[in-house]
Amino acid sequence: MILLILSDIMVKIYRRRIQIAPAGFEIDRVVKPAIDEKAEKVYLMVSKNKTERDYAIHKKYFTEIQKRLKTAKIETELVECDRLNIDDITRVGRDLILKEVDNEIIINLASGSKLHGIGLDRACMTFRKRDNFYTIYPVPKKYPAAKFPVQQSSGLKNIIQVATHRTIVPEPELILALKIIKHNGTIIPGKSKEGKKGIKKKDLAKEIFGDSTKVNLTRLQRNITQKLDEIWAAIEIIKVGQSDWISLTEDGDWLRKVLKDEETY
Repeated sequence: MILLILSDIMVKIYRRRIQIAPAGFEIDRVVKPAIDEKAEKVYLMVSKNKTERDYAIHKKYFTEIQKRLKTAKIETELVECDRLNIDDITRVGRDLILKEVDNEIIINLASGSKLHGIGLDRACMTFRKRDNFYTIYPVPKKYPAAKFPVQQSSGLKNIIQVATHRTIVPEPELILALKIIKHNGTIIPGKSKEGKKGIKKKDLAKEIFGDSTKVNLTRLQRNITQKLDEIWAAIEIIKVGQSDWISLTEDGDWLRKVLKDEETY
């Protein structure tokens, strides 16, 4: 009975290693990361426009990728999308992440075009919970030698307008709190080996509201720290004795850096 229960638990916690990679005119930048990271399956994003001029060459590339991954005993699946439409790339990428949400997912931003990289990065931005996937940019060992004025491409066929979309950001008071935590942070007692810095909850209340009365501590909890913790995963609350210390998470530090300057228009 115990063995059966353990077996059932192992089945539930087992997570497959999945990669999502646009298939362009690269081979090593898809195959090598898949092998190095021990991927079990790779979704290859391929062009759905089979009438475009370069499709025959494109097909040779993704067919070769499939062949090499099969040799490495890695499963592949072709997923079609409009390679010139960032919104379509974003939608397809998001759908694939949702499909494999219970597994470990790596998204390759370098194996396709710039539009693929932008679209997939945007797809990642649409998720609140992001601990099951991350993006990679495989850097090639060498590029074709550049010789001025020879270009990798030439001429201009047309211009595609790329829409700008809003990624929701924290309210101004939350951003202010992140800045205060970073600026006033000191080594948290008992965390010196980790180098973890933070600020006492009551000191944060003083900085924002002027004092740390019970009323203001409640305001801080309800309006700021609860949101930063539960919605944005931007802070970690650490108990030290009778005091609560607030430290920035990796996401919190990223938000603090990116949103350092306020919008002034």
